[in-house]
Amino acid sequence: MRKNNDELRIRVTTGAIFTGVMTVFIVPGLWAPVVPVVLLAVVAFLSAFEKGQAVRLRMPQVIPLSVAVSSVLLGLSSFLGILKGSFFRGLIWTVDPSVNTLVAPRIFGFFALFSLFLLPMISLFMMWRKGTDMLPPTIAMSAIVISSAVPLAASVALLYGSRYGWHWFVLAILTAWISDTCAYFVGKYLGRIRFAPLLSPKKTWEGTLGGVIGTIALYLLYFPLVIGNRTGYSTGASYAFAVVAAVLMSLTATLGDLQSSALKRWCGIKDFGTLLPGHGGISDRFDSIFTALPAMLLLAILAGAIL
Repeated sequence: MRKNNDELRIRVTTGAIFTGVMTVFIVPGLWAPVVPVVLLAVVAFLSAFEKGQAVRLRMPQVIPLSVAVSSVLLGLSSFLGILKGSFFRGLIWTVDPSVNTLVAPRIFGFFALFSLFLLPMISLFMMWRKGTDMLPPTIAMSAIVISSAVPLAASVALLYGSRYGWHWFVLAILTAWISDTCAYFVGKYLGRIRFAPLLSPKKTWEGTLGGVIGTIALYLLYFPLVIGNRTGYSTGASYAFAVVAAVLMSLTATLGDLQSSALKRWCGIKDFGTLLPGHGGISDRFDSIFTALPAMLLLAILAGAIL
């Protein structure tokens, strides 16, 4: 019992420090969106490096540093799609609502085009130099790059290409935090039925449901007050959209966690690192956020199209 209490105390303490650091970078994004992008670039680098080190245990040809640098450069290529003069201050709040369905896809499109062109070319170059035995490692490295670069590019698209993009960005971060936290505590004290024992033995259906309910509560408060009113949604439409979006986003965050767990089990490790005591590495803490960000970008685009 004492050991469990100590572990919980360490986890909560690390979580509080982590939240403070995140807040320092996220809040200024309301006026200078480049600040949270810097944070996401650092996180993408560290996450890709951790995953590269983990996969290297099974595939020695994987080069973690190359994977980490490529992830950041590829993710930042999305900046080529931002509107002129918006780098420091982002979009003005009075911008036309159609911006969500035009600029955000354009920003993410630059990233997608660079990814489709550069990653296969790099893989072919590596095989040309060292032979076809490099095919599995190059596929693994490309997968790591994509998994780390996509959330970075999605963040740029949200912050620079979406109306009230900072508010959508914050909602994505809160989604992962609330969903994970509620799932953890509900699963810890009430969990009985295993959700995916082959991928994550400790995850339960009760915990997953707790995460969904916690996320619904968050969205019922956040979306109508922060986004719905600003974008012209009626009260009923705001609440309906909030419930549907909350369920989908919570499950998306859970899938990110499961994806991370599957990779760790394949690599034969418990955590990706030790940088965050009680949580593991950067990848362990950001796995849900990394899937929530691109999903939130899609949600913002759809919300703009529906309005």
